Amino acid sequence: MTSENTEGAPLRGRAREAQGNDSAILRAAREVFSEWGWGAPMSEVAARANTGVASIYRRYPSKTDLVNAIRVIALRLICELAEDCVSAPADAVESAQSPSAIERFLKRHIAEANGPLMPLLGRPVGSTPEIDALAARLELALAAVIAVDRELGLVPEHYGPGDLMLTITHLRPALTVPRERANEIHLRELDYVLAGLRAFAESGAEPAGEPSSWDEWMALNNADGRE
Repeated sequence: MTSENTEGAPLRGRAREAQGNDSAILRAAREVFSEWGWGAPMSEVAARANTGVASIYRRYPSKTDLVNAIRVIALRLICELAEDCVSAPADAVESAQSPSAIERFLKRHIAEANGPLMPLLGRPVGSTPEIDALAARLELALAAVIAVDRELGLVPEHYGPGDLMLTITHLRPALTVPRERANEIHLRELDYVLAGLRAFAESGAEPAGEPSSWDEWMALNNADGRE
């Protein structure tokens, strides 16, 4: 859970200060976990948030609680992005944009996301009702994005929401270069990916291996990947 003010009314005094502190903790935690992975030291999170370790644990009793709070924010943002990218192809053509909803979604994710996806694959972080609800919302949104391209013949039948999330994972590794150069690298690789999707759609061929399902993606992000 985050400390967002869902009512929209401005916060005052201690409530506003608490929200600011929580936002600083979450920003710092995302940076540190992206750099260190699951072994990120809480002392480093505290230092970057300009707070004490005890203050973090008062708000988030465990590392899992903190990580899940970051996941909620990331899931909410990517849901909103996917939903925004599901528009009529004609609108994109008129505005000189690509009619591909997948291309719009991935390019905007590269340009707008705060950083790579949380490096939690293989970690037993579990889930929460809020994460489950957002994951269900995201699956529907991504299916709608893919449906736009499938109608245009830009994506093969066997490419689904789980594949799209794995595409993001492979396109957005943490790179030790400035953000501008990292985006340039990611966008270049994206051109290769999009060309590959179109080629599979045109040929009707399938890539090697078993298809990736949404359940598999969820298992990779909620548990340790074992039955």
